[in-house]
Amino acid sequence: MPTPHRTPSSPPESATRDDRHAFPRLSDEHLERIESFGSIQELANGELLFEQGQRSVDFFVILKGRVEIFHGPPDAAEPEVVHIHKEGGFTGELDLFSDRKILVSGRVVVDGEGEKPSIIRVPRDRFARLMTAEPDIGNIVLRAFILRRLGLVDHAQGAVTLIGDKTTSGMLELERFLRRNAHPVRVLRFDEVIADGLVESRLNPPIDMDDLPVAICPDGSLLRRPDRAKLAECLGLTEAPKHSHVYDVTVIGAGPAGLAAATYAGSEGLSTIVIESEAPGGQAGSSSRIENYLGFPVGLSGQELANRAQVQAQKFGVRLTLPRRVTSLEPCKSDGGGYELKLDQGPPIRTRSVVIASGARWRRLSLEGSERFENNGIHFAATSVEADLCGGEDVVVVGGGNSAGQAAIFLAGHAKRVHMLIRGKSPASSMSDYLLQRIRSSDRINLLTETSLESLAGDAWLESVSWRCGDESTSKPIRHVFLMIGAIANTDWLRGTLELDERGFVCTGGAINRDSGSETPWPLQRPPHPLETSLPGVFAAGDVRSGSVKRVASAVGEGSICIQDVHRVLDEQRTAIATT
Repeated sequence: MPTPHRTPSSPPESATRDDRHAFPRLSDEHLERIESFGSIQELANGELLFEQGQRSVDFFVILKGRVEIFHGPPDAAEPEVVHIHKEGGFTGELDLFSDRKILVSGRVVVDGEGEKPSIIRVPRDRFARLMTAEPDIGNIVLRAFILRRLGLVDHAQGAVTLIGDKTTSGMLELERFLRRNAHPVRVLRFDEVIADGLVESRLNPPIDMDDLPVAICPDGSLLRRPDRAKLAECLGLTEAPKHSHVYDVTVIGAGPAGLAAATYAGSEGLSTIVIESEAPGGQAGSSSRIENYLGFPVGLSGQELANRAQVQAQKFGVRLTLPRRVTSLEPCKSDGGGYELKLDQGPPIRTRSVVIASGARWRRLSLEGSERFENNGIHFAATSVEADLCGGEDVVVVGGGNSAGQAAIFLAGHAKRVHMLIRGKSPASSMSDYLLQRIRSSDRINLLTETSLESLAGDAWLESVSWRCGDESTSKPIRHVFLMIGAIANTDWLRGTLELDERGFVCTGGAINRDSGSETPWPLQRPPHPLETSLPGVFAAGDVRSGSVKRVASAVGEGSICIQDVHRVLDEQRTAIATT
């Protein structure tokens, strides 16, 4: 409904600066081409175009007047303004590529009495066509959307508020989940909230320490001790699979291999969905800096790579649903074949082919009591979230591979001192030379070879550790240990369904046992494709595959090349249907 004209509050200076990339002005020629995908509409002053929390909103280009982007209730006396789009500007950010709830609201405002604002309204389905058919316009829009999301995250606009303390059980997991999914988040200490009365009006009944962590969603909903699934549902991060839709490709896992497979499948017109249990990036998403990935000479973090790949896949129409876990894979008995994937929540997914890219997870410690310190002092990632906890403290990194080396170098820029523990005589056989040389030259990294953790101590949070080198034992008051000590395949749910090697990784191609007497025999006359598993039409790529090279570039390559064989399988299925 239109609202009375008012003078909007000013957005922060950082959001209104003349940024030619985040807030570009389209030319008259651009506007003319965009108009063919939508329609021109005249609007009333104050008319709401979209509201925070909606899904599947349209794309708007301003012809006359202005559009005010804000968050908070539309009827608030002074909503917080994020930006004001002027003539030639356009609305939207990365949520236009997905079905997530949007983070901000937008309404029309004008300066003069009687002036009629007008916009080009491009419906959601035609927006996707615009991005494909007009690549130069698409590039302008895509770059702007990426920068706008970065701005929302940096300024915590449209954010969820997390309340807790650094040592609150579950707090770190929720913050990491939000940041890895590029969702704005504001973190408040519980004692400061109570002392300042920051959110008293929403705390009914009041919260206490047993309620932490508490999440306050942008719509005002308050969640006490939520898990990731409940928080994702409240924030609208979850994208449900299309009802009764049979996908051409279902990718399990959104690490480098899974996102590469999804991007190539989507770009080639295949109906594609990605199922991810936590956040895009996989194990690579925990890497603070990747410097040997082709084309990025100054390096980039694993999460930066994942975020770019996610946007790229979604630009081609790929659907991403999280946090969801696949619990079983079964052949469909109905006409047309394919597979049915059952999830830990929600209806099953029907698909004609599957790419398993569920990756691997870091091995856990076998020390007594270590499980209770996971996410309470024991970490399996070294990102800015964890680094913020370690300022001015000694930390321990356990492992001798590239991920451990990257973590040690990154943490050395935040911690007082990094003690790097390696069982072997040297990490040279498992770590890139450039990392090893950097570690050896750092005066803040203490490299300890032939050394292993001996014990952990603490109550609710890790308080001290001991390690042993030969006959000498050392104890220190250390509250943070980073574990990167070898990979275990994420394939427990596949045992008895696919052929796995002795370590649990998925066998593919020539490694498959074609003996009819095996537990999972190959059923066809033709041999399996190079990345095909013991089930026709089911492929494996990246770290989860037996014999794969555990590197990001290798995972991206495998995810990409398996799609050519997916096409062959889909052709086989069409031929089989046509001849029956």
